[in-house]
Amino acid sequence: MDPTFAGKVVFATGAASGLGKSTALAFARAGAALSLMDTDTAGLADRRAQVEELGSACLAQTADVSHKANCTAAIAATVQRFGHLDVLCNVAGAVAFYHAAEITEEQWQRSLGVNLSGPFYLSQAAIPHLLRTAGNIVNVASVNGMRGSAHVVPYATAKAGLI
Repeated sequence: MDPTFAGKVVFATGAASGLGKSTALAFARAGAALSLMDTDTAGLADRRAQVEELGSACLAQTADVSHKANCTAAIAATVQRFGHLDVLCNVAGAVAFYHAAEITEEQWQRSLGVNLSGPFYLSQAAIPHLLRTAGNIVNVASVNGMRGSAHVVPYATAKAGLI
């Protein structure tokens, strides 16, 4: 274990797979305590086990980032468990492929909720804690936020907003 983040608390979304998984494991290897959030209960349980095997404390929270109450509760639970927060990593993402003319309102709202509203809600809840620790927020965006595509309009729009 690299002690670079020893004593630090990192909150990461989308931790069950992909970039969120890699983020969680990298911070665990660097010695951070982790608070992880995802909708995939089984994947999240696997990640918690991996983080703990690396010697880091871990709080795993199954919740949807697109709901403000979930975000507020998850940050509060993190601070209650660990006493402070040093880094918020908004990694969760949801992309689906549809032609722009065929996107439903539900698909549009889901993409904006996960990719834009969720990071805002989490940041809003985390900022008071991060100000106390001179902490950081890391938002993971996408090249699609810089250039749109007819088949990922909601995703590209949300990631552009995040940027």
